[in-house]
Amino acid sequence: MKAVLILATLFVFISMLLNAARRKGKLNEDANRAVAGLASSMRIFVYGLLFFVAIVCVAVAWQSLKSGT
Repeated sequence: MKAVLILATLFVFISMLLNAARRKGKLNEDANRAVAGLASSMRIFVYGLLFFVAIVCVAVAWQSLKSGT
């Protein structure tokens, strides 16, 4: 789980760096489109990861309540 969280954090950090370069106009048109697509993909991955973690938390809480401990 730690590795997944580290990977998600790295994705967010890289996405922020790429967006900063794109906004400052340091990239040409093709690179700008590629960075925008990559940032969208990273964002979807991180949202999916957060959704998965939420499902796991709900499952653990349900199991904890069901067992009575």
